Amino acid sequence: MTTNDSRSFTVKNNVYKGEITTSNRKSIGEMMWNKIKSHRDKIVHLDACTEQVVTYAELQDKVIRCALWLQEQGIESKDVVTVCTSNHFNTFVPCLAAIYVNAIFNPWNENMDLQNILHVMQLTTPKVIFCSEKSVNVILSAIKESDHNPTVVIFGDHFNAISFSDILSMYSDDKVATFQYVECNDMRKTMCIMHSSGTTGMPKGVELSNYCLLHISEDKNIYLTDAVAIWFSSLYWITGIMMNLMAIAQGAKIILYPEFEEEAICPLIEKYKITMAFLSTNMINRLLRTDHIKKFSLSTLKVILFGGAVIKSKVHEEIRCILSHVQILQVFGMTEFGFCAMQCSNHKNGSCGTVLQDAQLKIVDVENGKTLGPNNLGELWIKTPTLMNGYYRNSEVTKSTIDNEGWLHSGDIGYIDEDGELFVIDRIKDLIKYRGYQISPGEIENVLMSHPAVLEVAVIGVPHATNDEHPIAFVTKIPGGEVTEQELIDLVADNMMDQYKLRAGVIFLNALPRTNSGKIAKKELRAMAKKLILKQKDKL
Repeated sequence: MTTNDSRSFTVKNNVYKGEITTSNRKSIGEMMWNKIKSHRDKIVHLDACTEQVVTYAELQDKVIRCALWLQEQGIESKDVVTVCTSNHFNTFVPCLAAIYVNAIFNPWNENMDLQNILHVMQLTTPKVIFCSEKSVNVILSAIKESDHNPTVVIFGDHFNAISFSDILSMYSDDKVATFQYVECNDMRKTMCIMHSSGTTGMPKGVELSNYCLLHISEDKNIYLTDAVAIWFSSLYWITGIMMNLMAIAQGAKIILYPEFEEEAICPLIEKYKITMAFLSTNMINRLLRTDHIKKFSLSTLKVILFGGAVIKSKVHEEIRCILSHVQILQVFGMTEFGFCAMQCSNHKNGSCGTVLQDAQLKIVDVENGKTLGPNNLGELWIKTPTLMNGYYRNSEVTKSTIDNEGWLHSGDIGYIDEDGELFVIDRIKDLIKYRGYQISPGEIENVLMSHPAVLEVAVIGVPHATNDEHPIAFVTKIPGGEVTEQELIDLVADNMMDQYKLRAGVIFLNALPRTNSGKIAKKELRAMAKKLILKQKDKL
């Protein structure tokens, strides 16, 4: 199993266009129905904790039973079915069932607090919520505080919820055998509402269409036929949805494990002969820095895909050297459309690769809106037929994100080089202003990551009375690693220009705070830095 290294693109007026593809499929429902039937006796899920397996035929049986129950609840085309749980055998079943009855599925993060649950519940108003034992109490509390009254189904047991296992036992085999999925002839119909990462506020609802999910399912840039795959993205992450759809479409075997652990991933790869893994950039950093990856041959592993945050080029180079037999490829995408760029095996360290099929990319000058040529920094704009229908019930934000010509303004600063490879540097909102300079936190983070004791780092700007902002670094150390604040301040001062100096210092943390989607929560870091500055002022 490899990835597609043969794709091509064209460039006209500094707009990078992927090849145009076509599909004969009518809907994501038709696609999933036929593919699951065709893979009938193959294993779809293997639980690495229990060694239990589920075949595609067993998956189809559960999905149909769940779909029959949804129909009995009166679930129709515009109704929302929410799923709030971690990854397990039945996680994706309600999503597929919602697809089969032509409804809308809506993943939540099971770690959300009451405030976030109330927000997303009032936004999407689900008719049914499938949830875990971990999330059920906060969901029931939110229902009590709201004027909304969805039916709650639990993966497990709770006296105030319907057991998912009871739903599976409600229907006869004859009833299951005569079920037929509901046709959907509208390619633009919303089939899924995802949620944005919420790094700067409450999560927004992202409407993904029938066409978007179908296009993702048919993506052959990642060959998963007969693959053994593992990932740790929950359904709350767009990559969790994408990997499930692509794996099921191609008949892969999916290894289930509760969460990423540096000590566990390599033994899992060797035990189950895993051929493909999707990891976040954070997981790549953790795996590399703790040296576990050097203790195993991982001979069956063919591809590691990763994304979610900018990778430092030195980190990318290092892991490629250690796993020289593995394609280690970065992808770029957003919840609003899926992937739009992906590396090939010969692409440069740190790049996001080239534009994918049916997508268009360009770099735009933030000040004047002009399209820029190769190697010029600007904002990345994307146009793709998989683009979201909009932010759910928020037309104002939709209009400010997607312009009249259909270009999504990503908010990412980057450039496309002379070979058409995309390099993403930072978020526009994260740039630090110092005496008229625009400082990229990522460039400082690159230097700090070169220290062998540094595990992770995040740099932000803190307000200063005369200089606009000063950079401050939040750092976690590898287990047993030793480094002082002054050493890191000197490291930046000795290797970068004056404006990049860590004038606000370095703060060591046991772990960096993260959003529900796994990204570093810079909003929390800014609040933390503000408190520290106030404390320092109080001491003066």
